[in-house]
Amino acid sequence: AINADTGAMGGKTSHEFVVPHEDGEDTYITSEDGSYAANVEAAEFIREGEKPAELAPLTKVETPNCKTIAQVAEFIGVPTSQTLKAVFYWWSPAVGREMDGRFIFGLVRGDLDVNEVKMVNALGGGVLRPATDEEIKAAGATPGYASPIGLTVAPDLQSPGVYVLADLSIEAGGNFVVGANDDGYHYTGANYPRDHAISKMADIAQADTGHKAPNGSRLVARRCIEAGHCFKLGTRYSKATNATYLDENGKPQLIFMGSYGIGLDRLMATIVELHHDEYGIIWPDSVAPYQIHLMHLGKGDDVREAAETLYADLTHAGYEVLYDDRDGSAGVKFNDADLIGIPWRIAVGGRGLKEGKVEVKRRSEKDRLDVPLSELMAFLGEKI
Repeated sequence: AINADTGAMGGKTSHEFVVPHEDGEDTYITSEDGSYAANVEAAEFIREGEKPAELAPLTKVETPNCKTIAQVAEFIGVPTSQTLKAVFYWWSPAVGREMDGRFIFGLVRGDLDVNEVKMVNALGGGVLRPATDEEIKAAGATPGYASPIGLTVAPDLQSPGVYVLADLSIEAGGNFVVGANDDGYHYTGANYPRDHAISKMADIAQADTGHKAPNGSRLVARRCIEAGHCFKLGTRYSKATNATYLDENGKPQLIFMGSYGIGLDRLMATIVELHHDEYGIIWPDSVAPYQIHLMHLGKGDDVREAAETLYADLTHAGYEVLYDDRDGSAGVKFNDADLIGIPWRIAVGGRGLKEGKVEVKRRSEKDRLDVPLSELMAFLGEKI
């Protein structure tokens, strides 16, 4: 289980159950020592870097054709961690309420990326979309060359001005290179709070491989499949619906709620993804739909009758048995058995029956065993 964002469900905390897999649809962040793990949407990390001993003067320099962080860092000759990146969004308090929203100026160190889920959480919820060039210019910023310097910064979401939401990383460094809000120009030596204001500082940057974990270890980003999610909802929904119970003193108290979900369909798909070979599924014993795949080989009545008798004996003994009673060829039946992937396969054939034996094979193994019918139940009792 890993820490995760609560999303639309709300509540204070949540945990996801994930399965590491290179083709997974999600990403989680874990420390190299394994003591910390979180979904990328909620992962925290320590910003490395220190403020300079001396603050350089704020200087406007010409930076022709340098609209990206990489371009301006190379042109001026500084690492990207000594630049500040501006990202722009239009924030709405809810879907369909764009008219009630406002422009958001995101600010993060140039070597980091913004995490939009963290941004929404820092804004108290709502919806984000990328801002248009017209909206950026209306705020007084210049696309490709923007910074908060010279802008009227709003102290909160209700006040006029530009709302600047800055990441913690702007305090892990200094003498930054930032946009000058003038085409073809940047500032060097920019420092907060000397040269510009912000509306709020929060964790809005995305954790990634190589970053420093909260416990001091290094982080690694890995792909995963989400198999389940549980939420600590607290009294969010019980308060809204006035759902209460009477305590030992006979007084009503709000119900403390949780939500626990396991995606059975994706869990099944995950198991198959992790347990298969070129021929089909290899079900683990604990979750296999059946324990034994029984089949008869050949068309003789004696073979069929022996298989049906064995089927009755096995089910009576408490085994879960899938019986292939078709008259198909041995090759077809074996291929289908491998494809379905039941842990144990028992084949009743004419040749073996003459010797009083059946063929037994473990799906995960290559060897086939000829087991006397008289010893079969004891054999299965040891293996299953």
